[in-house]
Amino acid sequence: MNTPIIPDDDFWSRQANAQRYSFSFAPLGARAEITTNVESVLLAARLAAARYCQSEPYGETTLRIQIIVRQQDPPPLPGDWPERLIYSGTGPWLTLSAGEWGHGFGNLDLRAALLFLSPTLAAETQLVSRYFIDHYLLNFLFNDWAMLHASGVVDPSGQTLVLMVGAHNAGKSTTALRLARAGYHLLADGMALMQLRAGRIGVSGYPLGEVKLRDDVLAEFPEYSGETVKVREHHKTVVNLWGASAHSNHIVESVLTPATIHLCFTERGPGPATTLTPFAPETARDWLAANTVFWDEPARLEHNTQVLNHLLDMARLHHLTLGADPVGVISTLEKLR
Repeated sequence: MNTPIIPDDDFWSRQANAQRYSFSFAPLGARAEITTNVESVLLAARLAAARYCQSEPYGETTLRIQIIVRQQDPPPLPGDWPERLIYSGTGPWLTLSAGEWGHGFGNLDLRAALLFLSPTLAAETQLVSRYFIDHYLLNFLFNDWAMLHASGVVDPSGQTLVLMVGAHNAGKSTTALRLARAGYHLLADGMALMQLRAGRIGVSGYPLGEVKLRDDVLAEFPEYSGETVKVREHHKTVVNLWGASAHSNHIVESVLTPATIHLCFTERGPGPATTLTPFAPETARDWLAANTVFWDEPARLEHNTQVLNHLLDMARLHHLTLGADPVGVISTLEKLR
């Protein structure tokens, strides 16, 4: 009788780590599945899903993220925990280390990631969602979508897109939120994700409905509150337009193919007046290179380059100098309709 002999010791923790729970969604139409050995972690997956446009799934490839909550637990998370994250990679591999609280390993070719989290970190669903799940989802999506760091709004007709590209603290986020107040729809305050579609550009935003503001700027928008995050050397507040009844219907929730795109290379001006002047394509290319995905492999960037070059060919290019007068900012940009 060939009776199986099964050891009692779960040496590799395979039984404890078994992926018993799953959540599926379709960010930008890509099939995605997040699995875990602890059901409560799926809340982080749902939070991540809300930051992407959801479309009908296409293709056979599935983006997969497995999350293992290990049994050992380190000390509580320090207050500066996000600043301790270490990103590294080689070839198709991307790693993310949170030291004793967790690690992530992802493969761009397989579009699969494996995360090991401590119970302390796993309980912080906002952190897991934003810093771990989104980190890998976005990099997997960059295989098919070009990325541009930008703030963007769409006019009420849905036909004209204004994309603002510039350095941190140039005023892009504040301007986008002011335009949302004026009736525009927020596409993005972070990333514009783009694909070529029958000679036009399909564009969506990440993260949906969120704007990051410095504390001194937040005072201009008393109707908003949110969570504090570290952005470069600054602490900012992530405000969520979904929770503001006045603007919750001013969010672009689908992939758009605008008829007109205004690409505004944005800087702060010294005075109160806001100005728009023509911008040279040769200079624009350097700005885009500094504000796109940081892969250094030409083959992986080929589709990204193709889309961004198409954007330069079709968009109307402007040098946007933002003045201190908020009324002047709105009136100047409304001329682009």
